[in-house]
Amino acid sequence: MKKIQKAKIKRIIGYSIAGAIASALLVSTTIVYLELQKLPKVDSYRLNTFGTSQITDKNGQVIWKETSKISKPLTYDEIPELYRDALIATEDKDFWTNHGFSTKALLGVFVGKARSLVDKGYVARGGSTLEQQLIKNTYYERGDLTSTFTRKIGEWFLSKQLDENFSKEEVLSFYVNKLEFAESAIGVSAAMAVYFGKTPSDYAERTPENIAEQAYLAGLGQSPTTYNLYENPDGARERTEVVLGIMESRGLISSSEREKASQVDLVSQLKERYHIQEELRQQNLRFKVYTDSVKAQVEALGYDTQKATLNIKTFLDPDRFQQICEKVLAMKFQDENQQIAVSVMNSEGVVVGMVGSRQENDELNRAIQQTRSSGSSMKPFTAYGALFEYLGGDKYNTATLMSTDNYQYPGSNAIMYNWGKYTYGKKSLQEALRLSLNTPVARIDDEILGSRRMKTFLHGLRLDTKESYSSVDGIGLNISTLQASAAYNAINNKGIYIEPRFVDSITFVDGSVKKVEAVSYRAMKESTAFVLSQMLRGVPQTGYTAPAAKISEYEGYGGKTGTVAFDESVSPPKPYGSGGSDAWYDSITNGGYSVAIWTGYDEPNTSPQVADTYKEYTNLGKDLQLFLNGSRSVPNWVQPDTVSKISGNGVDAHYKVLDSEDISSTSVEVEQLTEMPSVTAIKAEEVTDKDFESKLGSWKSLYKLWTSNPSIADSTNVLDEKTYKALQEVSE
Repeated sequence: MKKIQKAKIKRIIGYSIAGAIASALLVSTTIVYLELQKLPKVDSYRLNTFGTSQITDKNGQVIWKETSKISKPLTYDEIPELYRDALIATEDKDFWTNHGFSTKALLGVFVGKARSLVDKGYVARGGSTLEQQLIKNTYYERGDLTSTFTRKIGEWFLSKQLDENFSKEEVLSFYVNKLEFAESAIGVSAAMAVYFGKTPSDYAERTPENIAEQAYLAGLGQSPTTYNLYENPDGARERTEVVLGIMESRGLISSSEREKASQVDLVSQLKERYHIQEELRQQNLRFKVYTDSVKAQVEALGYDTQKATLNIKTFLDPDRFQQICEKVLAMKFQDENQQIAVSVMNSEGVVVGMVGSRQENDELNRAIQQTRSSGSSMKPFTAYGALFEYLGGDKYNTATLMSTDNYQYPGSNAIMYNWGKYTYGKKSLQEALRLSLNTPVARIDDEILGSRRMKTFLHGLRLDTKESYSSVDGIGLNISTLQASAAYNAINNKGIYIEPRFVDSITFVDGSVKKVEAVSYRAMKESTAFVLSQMLRGVPQTGYTAPAAKISEYEGYGGKTGTVAFDESVSPPKPYGSGGSDAWYDSITNGGYSVAIWTGYDEPNTSPQVADTYKEYTNLGKDLQLFLNGSRSVPNWVQPDTVSKISGNGVDAHYKVLDSEDISSTSVEVEQLTEMPSVTAIKAEEVTDKDFESKLGSWKSLYKLWTSNPSIADSTNVLDEKTYKALQEVSE
């Protein structure tokens, strides 16, 4: 009776265990089913992504590579034979015959999972094929996943997909290129270069050194950090011995080869640590100012150079880029601390040159990363362009007269002056721009345009960064040279603004190519752009603010200077007209180039200063335009039908826009400023009437003396007010 009861109890226990196991298997199966719904499709794009992007010039030469990851992808035929066979023997001896997975290992995973549900102390385990390891490295997070049941099953199914869609040769090339070694090496080819300074072809000869190195690399797959030869030479030596033993047992090497390879001191074969990173760093520094912008544009397009393998082709002409840099850095500077930023665009919006610092290793790219007050260089956009765009026609044209008297800011006791605090009676808008007078701009902005028109016009040029605008902004915007170059390029392109272009195309690992097209906007009417071009033609002329930049043989050439005085709060005070913290010269050539130049010191409102007598930056603008345009003729811009010539010829001609179109009522209320900025923060440039010399008569000798030796003038390096007025009276 007792025997029957014991048997019954055993049966009950057995049924219970079986039920538990069956329940566990059912749960496991359900988990598997749910996991399979989440699985991605295996594709060549992901498998070919090795983690390292690169940037090339227009000729396909590499100018930048990722330094945090080093990758040198191989084709199957490029994989050294002995390394290949050693890897398979060590990691997956049935690689050539299995279907991407091990059935025995898979059953072990199911049974192990079921057991772990019953026995909480049990850890399920299972082996991985090369396909499964590849899937793990590609589609799952890094780390040991052998205890993660659902992911293991996912690996199994994706491995099956992999085996069905790709040959073993393809799989192996994916695998060796995906392997993540220590020392930032991605793929075995990168590891060969990092550790031993060799290429795959260097391993064709079966020397003891080559055999030992390949054995070491073949044994790193599962634990690259643990066996890092730089960090753990003893562990690396032990692992190499294990792999050499496997290679001998599989008949890959002879006993003699094993013995000799075992005697190789792998540490002595090592290259200096981080040598490749340093080589890449030096390579990347050459065009860093350019490639930083390339990466920013790629990111703006929605691509991540860290997460995808991208071959980014740019428009860079390295020789021309270097020549531009050399010309910029050859400029005569006042001292070693004076800095410079230059941006050069062609008429298609392509950035062909850029300088962000005088120092090669300077991390600050002043051409893009730094914004400084533009001074008068933005007046074509902050005042005149908007005026003709919205209120031109019979109301305002280049011949319209405007008072040059001192200007009192609305709602304030603060006064805006022209350079040297001089007034000139009434001047045409064209003369006002060419002489870089401040007070006409103030009247245009506050009394005629208003904030809304200013903001709208600046927005089209991507210069709009504030909620409201007034005359304070009219004489200076905080911008970069790249912004300035792009804005002036819109004049060159009949009013079309083109976003600065760096990237030509992006090639992905599957061979597909994305052509990066130009992004452009209608910033202003063609008529407005033409009239601005004609006004700017007179600036680099005798008698105006950039005579040193004159190019007599160019008709279609114009520019604008800009200077920024020290803030009135600077102690000790800097005399108005004695120099400034910022100096600009922006220029354009018809069908050619837009060049924006800034020079000054990194800390504004500090000594030293850019002297008023310093004209090297305008000379540079001229030299760059001559170099860029070469021997081609530069004709004047073509007058559109929407523009009418009022009077004059050549540079002295006056024009009006016929198709102006306002965006709002002309009775725009002038906005009151709650806080007035320093009125001496921006200044107009030193100017002389171009006809003074011929009109001076008895004063001619005095004028010649002053122009030949400015040091005899007053402390501001300009004619004293009394003498100036006397000269003005004589000239009238």
